[in-house]
Amino acid sequence: MRALTGADVHAWHGCVDVTGDVPPEPRGSDLAILSADERTRCQRFVRPADRVRFAMTHAAQRRVLARYLEIDPAEIQFGRTPCCECGSVQHGPPRIDRPVTDITVNLSGSGDHWLLAITRARPVGADIEVPRDIDTGQLARACLTPQEQQDLGRQPGAARQQMFFYRCWTRKEAVLKACGIGLPGSMRGLEAVPGRISPVEVRHCCQAGPDRWLVQDLTGMPGPAQAPAWLGAVAQPAGGAGAVWFCEAGVLSG
Repeated sequence: MRALTGADVHAWHGCVDVTGDVPPEPRGSDLAILSADERTRCQRFVRPADRVRFAMTHAAQRRVLARYLEIDPAEIQFGRTPCCECGSVQHGPPRIDRPVTDITVNLSGSGDHWLLAITRARPVGADIEVPRDIDTGQLARACLTPQEQQDLGRQPGAARQQMFFYRCWTRKEAVLKACGIGLPGSMRGLEAVPGRISPVEVRHCCQAGPDRWLVQDLTGMPGPAQAPAWLGAVAQPAGGAGAVWFCEAGVLSG
């Protein structure tokens, strides 16, 4: 595993395979390393597949982080940094409370895929989305700037419009998650410069951090329909930004 040095960001991607015969409950080996709060959240899901997916994703996060922290995955304790806008710890950026470390993380999941961004002593945000059939026009009015909405309408065909929308979404969400603001309403005031190839500099004033963010796009291999299996983005402060190293955790079977 590459050492986490300087301002570098490690972006770990993994896939949870819950197709086929899904066990009625998560594996005991996964539940054993989750916190009491994570197990409670896991049991709130009604569908067995969602419980299995949640447990496997959060257990995978712990196993990856344990390699950096050099402790048992079950010993990691998570908390939250207060939101830079409202001060709430309900949706503020995640933090590692134990062990004492300068490592910062951000986790995102969509469908069977997850993306974990890891760096040191700086805020970091990650977002991953599995494309699905959505009404981009309706969502665009709530999430995109007026200029982005115009650019979306100029995309030739529904497939191009969908990819354009998801690229806007993942870039915006990665920045907002780095600040701990995960509200769609906040997206309309954030210009994601989707016409530019990443890494791109995105401006967003964060009261507890920088106002300039460097966003790196990540894209999964094409699926059966020749469309990307997933689209993602990682955001870090633009000042002194480091390299983003992509790390593949592989497919975890339920």
